Amino acid sequence: MAAPDEPGLLAALVGQRGDLSGVRALLAEGGIVERQPGDLRASARRHGFRPAQVRRLFMVRELARRWHVPADSAAPAVTSPREALLQFQELRGSLKECFAVLYLNTRNQPLGCERVAVGGLNVAALQPREVFGPALTLGAAAVILAHNHPSGDPTPSPEDLAVTRHLQEAGRLLGVEVLDHLVVCTERFRSLRESGAL
Repeated sequence: MAAPDEPGLLAALVGQRGDLSGVRALLAEGGIVERQPGDLRASARRHGFRPAQVRRLFMVRELARRWHVPADSAAPAVTSPREALLQFQELRGSLKECFAVLYLNTRNQPLGCERVAVGGLNVAALQPREVFGPALTLGAAAVILAHNHPSGDPTPSPEDLAVTRHLQEAGRLLGVEVLDHLVVCTERFRSLRESGAL
């Protein structure tokens, strides 16, 4: 007996019988795991999924997300501020102030590192969506924040501390833990976690 194709499997899991054109159209628009929940929900409804089927679709999505093994799963875990600093080397020599985020899986292995703001940076104005948008896309469980002080003094400013607390609270609401915030300079760096400010 031949195994059912992906539309057949998904239709069986969400309880859709008969015509599979809606399931095929949904899959043709992109992967279930990679898509944003709102986009996936709207697409499912547009293709004829009933509310109960949409709920089952999200259960399938969550299982697939949990079972998915990222391609870089062999990457070593980041277990200290010094190991995290290795991911932010470009910040050390930058003459412009930059804010970057290291995205980690549940084993603290790097999923990616992105600059979310560059030059003329007002750290206090940094929005949670700029930091956590990629975290949700990558399925990150935690983040480490970093920004540089071109002045050479890694002492965090009151604004640095305030934005860290703000992002920590936003991460808590989204289920993404803020593990640390590094202030990086050419010769020195400061971990807010180690200094007790986080």
